[in-house]
Amino acid sequence: MAEVVDQKQLRRKFEEQIARDIIDECRVQLMLKFRFLDLALWKMDLEPLYNSPRQPAGTDAEKFYFDAARVNARFTESFDELVRDHLHTVLHCVFRHPFDELHRKEDVWWLVCDIIVESAAIEMCGGRFPSPDDDRRKQLIFDLKMAAGSLTPSHLYSLLDQAIHSPRGTVHQGFSDSKINEMRYLFERDNHEPWPAYAKTQEVEQPGDVEEIDQDDLDSQDSVSRLEQQEGEKQELENPPEFSPESTESNPDSSDAPQDDGDEDADDYSEDGDNPTDTGLGEQDDEEHSQDDDSTLEQEWEEISKQIEMNLETFAKEWGDEAGGLIELLQIANRRKYNYSDLLRRFMVTSEAMKISDDEFDYVYYTYGLKLYGNMPLIEPLEYKDVKTIKDFVIGVDTSESCSGDLVKRFIGHTFDILKESEEYGREVNVHIIQCDNKVQADTKITDLNEVDAFMEQFHVRGFGGTDFRPLFDYVEQLKTRGDLTDLRGLIYFTDGLGQYPEKMPDYEVMFVFMDNGEPTQPTVPPWASKVVLDEEGINQFKSQIK
Repeated sequence: MAEVVDQKQLRRKFEEQIARDIIDECRVQLMLKFRFLDLALWKMDLEPLYNSPRQPAGTDAEKFYFDAARVNARFTESFDELVRDHLHTVLHCVFRHPFDELHRKEDVWWLVCDIIVESAAIEMCGGRFPSPDDDRRKQLIFDLKMAAGSLTPSHLYSLLDQAIHSPRGTVHQGFSDSKINEMRYLFERDNHEPWPAYAKTQEVEQPGDVEEIDQDDLDSQDSVSRLEQQEGEKQELENPPEFSPESTESNPDSSDAPQDDGDEDADDYSEDGDNPTDTGLGEQDDEEHSQDDDSTLEQEWEEISKQIEMNLETFAKEWGDEAGGLIELLQIANRRKYNYSDLLRRFMVTSEAMKISDDEFDYVYYTYGLKLYGNMPLIEPLEYKDVKTIKDFVIGVDTSESCSGDLVKRFIGHTFDILKESEEYGREVNVHIIQCDNKVQADTKITDLNEVDAFMEQFHVRGFGGTDFRPLFDYVEQLKTRGDLTDLRGLIYFTDGLGQYPEKMPDYEVMFVFMDNGEPTQPTVPPWASKVVLDEEGINQFKSQIK
């Protein structure tokens, strides 16, 4: 029995070394063709796994997991396909797909990510690493562009979400169930289950996490019986049992090997006698530590992605059209991201509210007074506190023909949802919702957030003329002169950006909010204004992007 285990271990290590050499050669070939990928290609350490689901490789953005047998078989089939597999996985990390927690439907999001990286890979590789299925992939990518408007993650996610989750047999914008299955077959190349974002929401077994067999257990007859039972379930001698490579390195070649109770055993423990694998951290500490590691890892990949973008833009002429799509996707992925709720805090003002200030209340003196004087406290809590609220505020809405009325309504509702859910903003407000195309069409005043629901039920867009921002700013100045906006701190203008801006800088902060139209760059704004880019997922999930 020991000889069988030894032969299987040797065969597995031999296959593993061959697979490592093949993957290294894939990296070298990609490096020679695409020098800007050097940091990304060698960022991840190789980690073998066995009996992997579906695909021969995957990553958690820290390690590149591979099934040695499947990698070797893939190499025999086509080295070009194996190179494309590796490039596919690396591009996922460059675009930070493994860290995305915004898109909750994995079946949709994973397909979107595969389509995006394959579109970039097809454009990059060209005749270097061809695939016989590229022509069909190009046709599907063209169909997706026509249906979604662009290959941005938000547009693709919205389109495929409706297509995938439509009733069975329904065809959504030309995408039937059979076409979705064809896309999965053509675009999927790796396993996404190790992604950190997926691991946070699902209890899954990480690659390589299998039962370890200690030396003492291996010596025992029970361990041998358990191993035989595992082999019987596999029914094939060539298919090795699932156990981690680390355990094989620590196990001797034979169960008859003598035990050493000397220094070698002592090396497995720390100086205080504790097992070094026992960190002493509780489950909560482990979870926080893991989250910190994921955040650091994401930042490292973001730096790599920005370096690639800079190199491509610097040597754009050298790469020509081969990297044009990659540059656009990198520009979208590397936009600075902020929470929309945090952006609204720019417009806060400090005021007093009639409520107990827990921060300034000293329980020591309070309880001491009760003890010293009976029921008479020595000091009472303050009946007011300083709070930051939004009082005078303007939401400008571009109602020209280029802005969808449904998106306008959703944006307004999104903004008020943030205000209502946060106690910091207070209930009494002075918010003007001004609709304007090339002139002011309507002005609705909200003085209490409790009025918002009734307003949203009756709200409808007015205008649909041309776009000119100047009339709204002129109207706001009139409101300030009349005393309707005595302490205006800011204005948010929801628009497509295709209009004339005021020449004079106002004395309050201005933020222009654009809907993501799929382009890597958005219309410019005056230097005194902020620019925010929202997509439809951002409206729903309280996320925004700013440049």
